[in-house]
Amino acid sequence: MNCSVAIQFLPMDATTDDETCSAVDQVIAYIDSTGLDYFVGPFETAIEGDYDACMECLKNCQLVAAKAGCRHMMTYAKIDYRPDGDVMSTDHKIGKYHPTDTEFSHAKSEVA
Repeated sequence: MNCSVAIQFLPMDATTDDETCSAVDQVIAYIDSTGLDYFVGPFETAIEGDYDACMECLKNCQLVAAKAGCRHMMTYAKIDYRPDGDVMSTDHKIGKYHPTDTEFSHAKSEVA
């Protein structure tokens, strides 16, 4: 795994919390469908995998939201990439803070 990306997707045209959560949920459902390892947090979702697969996923998050009716969105990304090696996994970074979780791949929590 040579890439990790933190994605914060913000639907700018949502007028209620329910509309915001619906748009974010659709993006997370897309991320789930990619087969990439991911971890949903309260402010962003982290994905892990091959660089090209992560970049494709990042690009498609906007396209999925647009297809679902979102007309204005902002997406912020933090990219950790090592072309010749592995990046730290989510489990390595935060596993000690979640001792009851046995696996972080595809971990889901409610979006605040």
